[in-house]
Amino acid sequence: MILTREEYEKIVRQKTNAETEATAAKSNAAAAIEQADRDAQRKIREAAEEMQKEKDRLCQELSEAESKIKYWQGLNENLLRISKERANADRKLKPKKEHTGYIVVSSTEKEYRYKVDRRHWETVILWETVLQTPYPIDFTEEQAREETKELVENDRLVARIGINMYYDGDYEGLLGNSKWNDPQSEEHNIMFKGRLRANYRAGYWEVIFSHTKPLGIVPADMRAR
Repeated sequence: MILTREEYEKIVRQKTNAETEATAAKSNAAAAIEQADRDAQRKIREAAEEMQKEKDRLCQELSEAESKIKYWQGLNENLLRISKERANADRKLKPKKEHTGYIVVSSTEKEYRYKVDRRHWETVILWETVLQTPYPIDFTEEQAREETKELVENDRLVARIGINMYYDGDYEGLLGNSKWNDPQSEEHNIMFKGRLRANYRAGYWEVIFSHTKPLGIVPADMRAR
């Protein structure tokens, strides 16, 4: 088939137009992609900046909160120290700055009855000791309970009066606990979980607890005057 000159030129023009349109479309697509990429990068930067601002704000709040906590902890420790020193001075316990503030009020031998099974009971001799704490009855029950945890957290406090082990429960629980139910436990003076008593006559909270053996020689500075 032989094309006329006009037909040939028309085909060439169409081809040229198609190539031009394709080039323009490609260029437009590339520009759109580049713009979309710039927009995405901008949004990422803005989001990152916003996240960093929020992170900085939270870090600042956390730092301020930690500072407040340290301040109140320091204030609480200082108030407890002052309260204990006043309690020691009130009871003529010396040296007032170093004394623990705990003194032995009494220690009594008692018969303790416990359940062996559904039908049978047995008795054992335990000792019940009353310690006067350095915390006045102005302290709430919750405050007194929290502060007197130091008795078992700091072994030296009760070790001074002959207590060398602590069981966070009662006598029945000790017997039923395989980790404790061995001959070696009989060699120790085991202290059981205590209870609080507000002595309004003396003006101080007391801790009452049972233990398996009598106290040792109570140091003179821990005896009630």
